[in-house]
Amino acid sequence: MELIQEVNPLYWATVVLVASTIFTILWALDAVTHKRLVEIDITDKELQTHRNILVASVLMEMSLVAMYWWQIEVLPLFIAFLIVRTTHEFIDELHFHTERCSSYESRLHLGMWIFVFIKTIVLFFWGFFSAYKGIEDLPVSYYIWGGIVFSIMSVVSLFEWRRG
Repeated sequence: MELIQEVNPLYWATVVLVASTIFTILWALDAVTHKRLVEIDITDKELQTHRNILVASVLMEMSLVAMYWWQIEVLPLFIAFLIVRTTHEFIDELHFHTERCSSYESRLHLGMWIFVFIKTIVLFFWGFFSAYKGIEDLPVSYYIWGGIVFSIMSVVSLFEWRRG
């Protein structure tokens, strides 16, 4: 536990921002692919699964933010939202994507899930074990970077939600 608390907050924030940036780029590319596929063969069931992933992801992110104030109290919510999101990701990949996806889209998904899990794991460790110690002392550029990534994620989320 001491090892985690001794990690420099700049390290935590850098890993979160790099992983979030890469995830967002891959997700935006995937959303462009979805836009083309909607006209061909994305079903209402698949779109609903995508929406379930979005809802579970937003709730999970909110639980990670809440760890700033309530680490223990939020832990069951975080675990539940993570399980629900991951389950729907598996449903999406195994049921809808395995037969249809090109190797390009499969690689996008692989990259997306690797980087979203890196971000999630790092946020969990930083939030749960140290209540985001040092987050207030980060350089302003990190807040700007985070705001840009969050804004782009929000736009992609909105387009993905409305798709169909």
